[in-house]
Amino acid sequence: MYINNSIAHLGLVLMRVCTILPTLNEEKGIKKIIDRIPNPFVNKVVVIDGNSIDNTVNVVKNCEKPDCEIELMVQHGKGKGMALQTFLNTFDLDEYDAYVMLDADCTYDPKEIKNMVSPIINNEADVVMGNRLSNKNIRRVMPFSTYIGNKILTFFAMICCSEDPKDVCTGYWSFSKDALEKIKITARSFDLEVNLFAQAVKKKFRIKTVPISYKKRVGIKKLKKRHAFIILLRLLKEML
Repeated sequence: MYINNSIAHLGLVLMRVCTILPTLNEEKGIKKIIDRIPNPFVNKVVVIDGNSIDNTVNVVKNCEKPDCEIELMVQHGKGKGMALQTFLNTFDLDEYDAYVMLDADCTYDPKEIKNMVSPIINNEADVVMGNRLSNKNIRRVMPFSTYIGNKILTFFAMICCSEDPKDVCTGYWSFSKDALEKIKITARSFDLEVNLFAQAVKKKFRIKTVPISYKKRVGIKKLKKRHAFIILLRLLKEML
């Protein structure tokens, strides 16, 4: 047991990890997220800004993190999906072994990055999804309509893909380098997550879900009720 734990710990240390933070007007939360990212476990933080009109960019430029490089990108187009597309079209994925993506609104805890990456390091998964809906306190922090919407969309994802994602709209993901290279991202907006899940199923990647904490967001909510229909249409398009 001691030897196995030591090997696992060595893997955590040796694997190079990059964190991806899509942002849009997150001046109130972005520094808190960057400060809480564990380093030197995470070697690099890439902020992809969606042309924020607040002070997000300046906050990022003034962030410093020992033993961890911070890079700022400006995304092409609008929407969360375009943020990831910009990253994939610009960044050399060969530089790192694992990639973690989470939102910059303080709903997700960066301290849990190690838990998200661990299945990839241990060769148990190619793609890891954080499961908010398993959290006992989820109903206290997530609006009822949002909770029900997530449940419905997750159910449809399970029916369409013949695999239960547990929480298909989660904003907390990790990928092996090989998986992220092969996933085809065409989503432009909040349909990104179902795009990721459907692609992972199509490519027959090993998908693992990990329980995560979840808190009320900091800043203005951007997800609207109409986005649920965009997400559902994306899911149907992916599987047809």
